[in-house]
Amino acid sequence: MLPPFAAGGFLPLGRYSVSFDEAEAALVNAPEFQDSATRQGLWEGLHGYLDRFFALEDAYAQLLGDLALVHRLWLGGSFVSTKPDPGNIDATLLIDTRAERAVRGKPGSKWLTSAFKCRDRVRDEFGVSPVRVGYRPVSHVFRHERMTIEERTYFMERGVWDDWWQRCRLQDRTDGSPSEVSAAPARGYLEVRL
Repeated sequence: MLPPFAAGGFLPLGRYSVSFDEAEAALVNAPEFQDSATRQGLWEGLHGYLDRFFALEDAYAQLLGDLALVHRLWLGGSFVSTKPDPGNIDATLLIDTRAERAVRGKPGSKWLTSAFKCRDRVRDEFGVSPVRVGYRPVSHVFRHERMTIEERTYFMERGVWDDWWQRCRLQDRTDGSPSEVSAAPARGYLEVRL
């Protein structure tokens, strides 16, 4: 279960693991959002966006076995705040590279590229602003010299987005880009189990 939002309108520091239903209950159906003009539609857009991944999983279930294309879904930004009417859902999808390789080149698999290629188009169609991180399980996490380039890239990208979702944009900056001043963790985000 999620802790209550803190005074600044964000979750307390940390990554909170929740089910998809728990995320919906906290970010869409909670009493404080009953008058939101955007949250329900954005959530439906996220459903539509994720359904494309699930359809690929269903179509290639025998090929994938126990693998899921979307290992985890991280949600951050204004949708994970008390802002009544966020403009989109900021999402980081941890895509299992083993599953991705298994379906690559198969009918419908172009979605694995188009889902992230043009963020503006995806945001316009689904209300989701997605970022892809190529997930892979790594057994030797303390032996970086044994890591492949793909494993190192995974850890670097995972760390980048974990850091970003805990930052707050500074109000007095016009570009909102990350800076040393904004580096201190200031909010929490969600890890959604699908």
